[in-house]
Amino acid sequence: MNIVEINKSIMELNFKKEKLQNEVDGIQEQIKFLAELRQRMTDNDYQKSGQKLFDEMFGSNDDIIDPAFLEG
Repeated sequence: MNIVEINKSIMELNFKKEKLQNEVDGIQEQIKFLAELRQRMTDNDYQKSGQKLFDEMFGSNDDIIDPAFLEG
């Protein structure tokens, strides 16, 4: 193996490394997107469950007290 062949092999390996790194970066972006989506869904579910508990304890917005009742 001479210097030219070694340089060629190094270039080929660097090309493969760069290609794989791009693939890894893409996968990491997908993971990040899905993790953020999961967090938003979890937060939304938590808010809904908190609202449900509040509604069960104090009544829902559908059960708004008539203002006339409060006046007298």
